[in-house]
Amino acid sequence: MKRSLLIFSVLVTLISSPFARAESTQPLTDEYIRAIKVGCSDALQGLLQVQKTEAATRVNRGREYETLLRLIAAFNSRAVLNKLDVPALISTAARAQTKFTQFQSHYLDYANKVDDTLNINCKEAPVTFYDDLSSARDARARVATDVRDLDALFDEYQKNLDVLKTTLAKSEAGVQ
Repeated sequence: MKRSLLIFSVLVTLISSPFARAESTQPLTDEYIRAIKVGCSDALQGLLQVQKTEAATRVNRGREYETLLRLIAAFNSRAVLNKLDVPALISTAARAQTKFTQFQSHYLDYANKVDDTLNINCKEAPVTFYDDLSSARDARARVATDVRDLDALFDEYQKNLDVLKTTLAKSEAGVQ
């Protein structure tokens, strides 16, 4: 029981960790392959749970990003109509839209890789299961990078918005 719990936690950590890892060029040892077979059922259950949780997270995060991008587009349009010079805001918004499109694409790739992994009989094909699990983990790392990049772009937009606010306040006060 302890052994299968250990194997399960290793496999779940492997799939859910967004950090990069060094690729091993050495084949899996027989002992490691046996460990995958033993912990297979627990790993699949854990992977199913991760799949359900992340699907809900992606939908919620995606909606938040779409809402923010719509609000940003509306603000940028108003700023341009009012003849404000806001190239930093427009540039940041364009980069955020591009990154959001990448996020959507990378998430779909990740979800497909998780689905592929779940369709493997890990008792009969433990090496294929491990390879697909590693591939899904790498895809998850790309999604995590996209999320960090989008958050940074929204922070950058807010800073540019603060600069505009300060500039407008000085302009209204008659200070240049």
